[in-house]
Amino acid sequence: MKPAFLVVDKPPGITSHDVVAMVRAVLGVRKVGHTGTLDPFATGALALALGGATRLIRYLDESVKIYEARIALGAETDTGDPTGEVVREAPLPELDEDGVRAVLAGFRGVRMQAPPAHSAVKIRGRPAYYYARRGEDVRPEARPVRVDAVELLDLRRGFLTVRITCGPGTYARVLAVEIGAALGSAGHLAELRRIRTGPFYVDGALTLPELSRAVADRDDWTRVLRRTRGGERVRWLPRDEVRARIAPRLVEPELVLGHLPGVEVPRAVAARLDRGGFALPVPEGVEEGGAWVVHADGRAVAVARRHGDGARLVCNLLADI
Repeated sequence: MKPAFLVVDKPPGITSHDVVAMVRAVLGVRKVGHTGTLDPFATGALALALGGATRLIRYLDESVKIYEARIALGAETDTGDPTGEVVREAPLPELDEDGVRAVLAGFRGVRMQAPPAHSAVKIRGRPAYYYARRGEDVRPEARPVRVDAVELLDLRRGFLTVRITCGPGTYARVLAVEIGAALGSAGHLAELRRIRTGPFYVDGALTLPELSRAVADRDDWTRVLRRTRGGERVRWLPRDEVRARIAPRLVEPELVLGHLPGVEVPRAVAARLDRGGFALPVPEGVEEGGAWVVHADGRAVAVARRHGDGARLVCNLLADI
């Protein structure tokens, strides 16, 4: 296998790390990373980088995230989501669509947002949830985030469903709490589904039942992919066959690096990138530390960075995983 990305439609009830472990096991790929976690209760697009593609994560354009969020009104939880304890209750507001849309419009733009106490944001070297679980009142500092749109999709008594388009680092559960308060009530995130994360979309993402079928011709992924001690041992197909079945769902690096400048080199040069002895061309306008994609025959074969007057190879995509 070559470096590539795989988008998985994560179901609720498992962690992003669980999905990483499953894919690592069935594909036999030692290095598997994700471009951004989803909370266990959340679903949707989880983009995984396989092998050498893990070194490309920092070069992805992750400037746009899209979520569909169901907000429960009338109660606020300490986590801002359905896993927490209720800390505040308020009467349900009388709402109409025009009024709700007017409130939601006020959330557009750059705003200051404090990450939730139950988050992985580091404080003094430890994640914020470490202090929250110990009952210590240590909270992350507010930081600027970008909200491009909050669109109303559905409105029912006690609930509203919205589509959030935002920049990286924006917490949908914080928005849910803020929206509940802005509507004259209290609120928390009841459900969350990620539709897009940077260049990756949930449409066409690999579901775990589909992965299970690729591995053992069975749909019951909890038995096939989550092997437990003493549980049923489902026999997996040969790894080469599993990889061949998954191959059509892989996303090639050149499909998600189009925002970077690129240069074309002869195939013979691309084949000996790691051995040096030649100077990689630097695209016009690339400044110190800037990155670009090296192409051969129209395919991305490497990523390089500007270093002084020359180039430094940061990822050779022709190398095997």
